Amino acid sequence: MEAQPTSAAPMSHREILEALSGLLLALFVAMISATVVSNALPRIVASLGGSESGYTWIVVATLLTTTASTPIWGKLADLFNKKALVQAALVVFALGSVLAGLAQNMGLLIGARAIQGIGAGGLTALVQVVIASIVSPRERGRYSGYIGAVFAVATVSGPLIGGLIVDTPWLGWRWCFYVGLPVAVVAFFVLQKTLHLTTVKREVSIDYLGAALIAGGVSLLLIWVSLGGSEFAWGSFTTVWMVGLGVLLLAAAVVTEFKVREPIIPMRLFRDRTTSLATFASVMVGVACSGRPSSCRSTSRSPAG
Repeated sequence: MEAQPTSAAPMSHREILEALSGLLLALFVAMISATVVSNALPRIVASLGGSESGYTWIVVATLLTTTASTPIWGKLADLFNKKALVQAALVVFALGSVLAGLAQNMGLLIGARAIQGIGAGGLTALVQVVIASIVSPRERGRYSGYIGAVFAVATVSGPLIGGLIVDTPWLGWRWCFYVGLPVAVVAFFVLQKTLHLTTVKREVSIDYLGAALIAGGVSLLLIWVSLGGSEFAWGSFTTVWMVGLGVLLLAAAVVTEFKVREPIIPMRLFRDRTTSLATFASVMVGVACSGRPSSCRSTSRSPAG
């Protein structure tokens, strides 16, 4: 594990900005992958002969693997070199992007999007972890604006870039998945040059049971929210067992996190009211930003998009 800044000479503002350049490029790659395909989905589904269910799963597959892998990447940051992990996440994301661009049917595309999600989950989690390693808590708020700016730019520019790509005859929808590759390559080498972290080995254990329970519970609830009302009725038996099992798995995860020596998510953090309120606020912001009306799925039936 890399030492915290308190154990080494503090980085200057210029050194932190140089290190942030590669991290923010990596974060931009992860964020834009979720938004650049939004305007291209009808064209993609029509081109590959997919159904309304396939339209949904192109989005859900990425959300599932991103959500499930994020805490695992965070725990791996306690075991391995953080810089190497960020670069590994970039490679995984790039591999998923290439496979998605080459996909010849909906199954391959959904699988590739799942791989993209694993890489995006790593980038989202690890960028925050690395920033916490190089910036002291007192100064952390000073640099949070850069992260917010990247989120804003990716959210706004992604659909615009995606729409431009699919409407350009000599590009086509496959370039929606290729467009992030040059940025990922640049981010990889910028990180190699600018990010320097001290590595300190320590013995830790991975809470595999907690990770599996959290991933399983969140995945079930996410599938229910994503497919409810289209693939099955909200008041159906499918809803009952999915919600019931999802909540049961998450409850078991909470119990497990209280008992294990090194939990994936330390429950003691939520004893602090500020942490609890900040987490709740983040969840609500995510719900507001990611929500979309189910009626927009019907556009997948139109080849013209």
